[in-house]
Amino acid sequence: MKTLKFMSLLACFLLLFGCGTAGGNNNSSLGSNPGSGEEIPDEEPVDDEEQAVEDLTGYIVSVSDEGQTRILVTGQHPSSGGSGTSATMYTLEESTKVENSEGETLEAADLKTGMKVTVWNSGIVAESFPAQSGAIKVMVDADQDEHEQQAVAKALEEVEAGNPWHVEEVSEEGDHQYKVTLKNLLDDSEPVEITVELEEG
Repeated sequence: MKTLKFMSLLACFLLLFGCGTAGGNNNSSLGSNPGSGEEIPDEEPVDDEEQAVEDLTGYIVSVSDEGQTRILVTGQHPSSGGSGTSATMYTLEESTKVENSEGETLEAADLKTGMKVTVWNSGIVAESFPAQSGAIKVMVDADQDEHEQQAVAKALEEVEAGNPWHVEEVSEEGDHQYKVTLKNLLDDSEPVEITVELEEG
C-alpha cells in the first residue's frame, strides 16, 4: 500500500515538474517579445539576399519574358574552381535584385543575351538539364566590353536556339571583328567557331 502511495506521489511530482519546466520555457520565450518593444523575428520579412548562395558565373545565352523574365546562363560554379561547366535557367521574381558589379541598380529588362553575369539563388535547384532555379540576385559584369556582349549575342543567333551553349572563348580579331567559340553542353560535339562582324558606329 505504501509502495502504491509512493509511486502515485512520484508520478504526480514528475508530472508537475514536467509541466513547470515546459511552462517556464514558454514564459521565458514569450517574455522577451510582447511588451518589450522588440519586434518578433518570425514576423519580420526574410532578407533573401542574406540567404543567397553564389551559384553560377558565365554568360546569358537566352532571355525570355512570358510574364516573368527567365535567363539561361552557362558557366562555372564557384566551387568548381573554374573547371567544368553547367547551365541553369533562372526565373526572376519581383524581389530579385539586379545590379552591375559597381553597385548600380538595373532592371530585369536591362539583361541581354551575351552579358557576363554572376547569379545568386537560394541553393534550391530543380534536377534537370539545364537546371532550373529562382534568382535572388543577378550581377552584371560592368567591366565587360559592350562589343564583346554584342559579338556573343550575334554568334548565338547563328546556332540552334534553345540549346545551352557555353561561351568557351571570345577574341577580338580586328576592328569590329570577333571570333566566338561556342560549345553545346547537350552533346559531345566539337566546339563551333563563329566569326562575327559588328557594324561600325
